[in-house]
Amino acid sequence: MKKAFLALSVLAVIIAFTACKKTNSTPANTANVMFVNGCAGTNNVDVSVNNAKLTSASNLAFLKNSGYQSVTSGTAVPVAFSLTATGTPLINATESLTTNAHYSVFAGGLVSGTSTSLVFSADDLTAPASGMAKVRFVNLSSDNLNVSCYVGTPKIDSNVSLGTVTPFFSITAATGVNVLFQDPAFPTKLAQLATQNFSSGKIYTIMLTGTYTGSLTSVLTLTVINNN
Repeated sequence: MKKAFLALSVLAVIIAFTACKKTNSTPANTANVMFVNGCAGTNNVDVSVNNAKLTSASNLAFLKNSGYQSVTSGTAVPVAFSLTATGTPLINATESLTTNAHYSVFAGGLVSGTSTSLVFSADDLTAPASGMAKVRFVNLSSDNLNVSCYVGTPKIDSNVSLGTVTPFFSITAATGVNVLFQDPAFPTKLAQLATQNFSSGKIYTIMLTGTYTGSLTSVLTLTVINNN
């Protein structure tokens, strides 16, 4: 009886182990990358990594993101954005991706002319302390603004220039908070969001896109992205 029970126990462990192996199909040598369409004037964009279109990051509308996707890591990984409708290349770069690390890749600037930019960041997703949230700021506007960033009344950072992604800052979790980006040298050039919620334990990116002199489809705009 004991031998039969032992045999059944071993069989159960083997079955459970096999099931785990089948559900974990992610290769070992991968990094986690979020792709963001912050290029004003675009409709939708496709992303290619290692010269192959990434189906999980295709047809991204302006201001939308792919969430973190598993891609093959390496020291020289080609990353490119193109326009979905026409296949026209938009912007590209070669980046170093470490296995198991997290990154964000932003398409920024304006789609017209030579105003596009690719902005890359390594993402530290260490959990905030109890009762706290974390925020960071990215400036993708083509206006060459040096913005001060406010979450509620406190100024969290300043002189955030074009193509800059700041570190994450800890803030007290709160609801109904106003967010403001403003260049002190040009007080009327600002973007703001009203009554945002920043939850305990959550991590956010606040992204500035567009242009002060642009059309209604590319005005200065703030977008909050959830990183976890």
